[in-house]
Amino acid sequence: MVTSVTGQAAGTDVLDVMAEIRGRTAAMRSAAFARGMSLLPPLLMLGTSERVGSNWLSDTLRPVMDQHNEPFRQQPDAGHPLSALNPQAVPADEVTDALLGTYGRHWLVTFVTSKYGTTRQGVKETNLFFALAALLALFPDSPVAVLSRSPVGVVSSFMRSGLFTRWDYRSRYRQMVSMTQSGRHRRYAVLVPDDDPPGIVALTRLQVLNTVLLAAALDGQDAVHIPYEAAVRSRDQVVAGLARAVPELAGRPGMTRTVPSGLPSPPGPADQAEGIYSTATAKEELVAYLTEAEAAGVKEATSAALAAMASMVPAPVAGRAAAWLGGSQQYRLADAVRPGTRAPAPSRQPPMQTRPGYIRRGRLEWRNLLITNAEFAAMLNELEQAGLASSHAGAPLLACQMPHQRGGRLHYDPDARRWQASEGYERHPVYWVTWTGAAAFAAWDGARLPRRDELAELTARHTDLVPNAGYRFTDVTPVTEPGLGDGDIHHLVGNLQVWCSDGPGTEELCEGPATRWMYGAAWNTPGTAEAIHQPRWRHLAGSSRGVGIRLVRDGAQRPAAAGEIARRLSAWISGLSDRVGPLAATDEQLIQALGGSQPDAGLGTHVAAGPGETRHG
Repeated sequence: MVTSVTGQAAGTDVLDVMAEIRGRTAAMRSAAFARGMSLLPPLLMLGTSERVGSNWLSDTLRPVMDQHNEPFRQQPDAGHPLSALNPQAVPADEVTDALLGTYGRHWLVTFVTSKYGTTRQGVKETNLFFALAALLALFPDSPVAVLSRSPVGVVSSFMRSGLFTRWDYRSRYRQMVSMTQSGRHRRYAVLVPDDDPPGIVALTRLQVLNTVLLAAALDGQDAVHIPYEAAVRSRDQVVAGLARAVPELAGRPGMTRTVPSGLPSPPGPADQAEGIYSTATAKEELVAYLTEAEAAGVKEATSAALAAMASMVPAPVAGRAAAWLGGSQQYRLADAVRPGTRAPAPSRQPPMQTRPGYIRRGRLEWRNLLITNAEFAAMLNELEQAGLASSHAGAPLLACQMPHQRGGRLHYDPDARRWQASEGYERHPVYWVTWTGAAAFAAWDGARLPRRDELAELTARHTDLVPNAGYRFTDVTPVTEPGLGDGDIHHLVGNLQVWCSDGPGTEELCEGPATRWMYGAAWNTPGTAEAIHQPRWRHLAGSSRGVGIRLVRDGAQRPAAAGEIARRLSAWISGLSDRVGPLAATDEQLIQALGGSQPDAGLGTHVAAGPGETRHG
């Protein structure tokens, strides 16, 4: 009988996903040790709330540490058994195959194991609430940095940008009320009473609840505390303090970002809020843009919640949480213009002047435009009609569906069984797509994803001017670049990084899952030549708001029918019940099913359209 890395017999009914993760990680450590290297767990950067300076810290560490921005909170959807948005979420050690399914299990295993490497990676998460314990169970050996900010500062930041309404924090509060009304979380109900509080009070209570849960989950564990207030006073000192948790950071140079300036601003959608994500402007003092009455309300709500907390958790936990909620006395109050609460109208886009097509550069033909939301939605609809869902048991296969307020531009209507793009964003480049989704689109369109070296050669002389990078804008801009036409490659660098067809070699994987390179600069990454060429990768089901799709042809590709793509992906998913063998080998089957990574191995080369199916390209 064959035995897998989990130590369990293949073919039995006992399949413990947590045991598989531990077994796979141990095998990866052994492989790294055999090469004279150590396998490092990721640094977990856990925020007590949103708006605590986490973007600044992750951007500061970016030159020396690959970053993952809230992958656990944002990638699994509300149907996933571990999702922070799932009211019926279960602890990690209670997740079963019945809840996950074959693909969901594989997704969770690769999600965790891909965060280990011979160089440290960073995982930033905020507002996980009751899903926090699951994350810590998945990464039990990870160093932890806790990012905090006084509730006065958090509320000020939310009020200035209207985020309580825009990010629908009222629904978040209602969800926490529901989750604490019964069951295992009932003792926390006193922190989020069902009394329909004002927004300022609701936001403060949510921050206290998340902070208490964080302090309780880390009880007895060493964690580096990074207060936002201390970071404003001395960023260098804060980064130096991280070396206590991450020794390899000690003395590392180059942890700064270069933000391009002096470029004209193209028009963008009306609901892009200025500066929500930007870390380019350093704060020199602590200012809360609240009235005295509002600040007093925040402090009163904090004190009431802390008093309630003291009776429900051990004293060390209560003391730690209180310390992470401190700092309000350091803020100066000031008046500020507040945004309206009415949702802005979508922008009206002028007719697209540049037509999508392919332009020859040397031996290759490059798509002149990044793939748009409307184009990707069209493929998703054909695959849906062919019987392939874009996610399985809450685990993303092709794309992540996000609320529009959180940057989601692709939305699925379960009644109509159709995907569509957010109004006004049809011609913006698609993001939140997995490598699997990008490769499937390439096959469907009769093209392929470029290799990393091909992109490097194409962009070698064009990294001096990046039109959209380093938070110049708060999102991507349309795929057409002002001043360029049909015969130009738009956003050659900038706007989005793009998925590559190749990735690190087998030796670098250390028995882990297959990964694929990402290349270029995005609206939320630095636009320097060094950053553009910096090696970065993700596992095949990874995705983010900064990675999209660029296509290339070399004459060997033909469009593949949606039915054939769906058949191949469904067959691969069915085969995932066999957990024997290296993860990379399992992932390689998916890569080959979608055409492999070689220029002459496009899926369309081998596939003819079935009766009644449409060609694309």
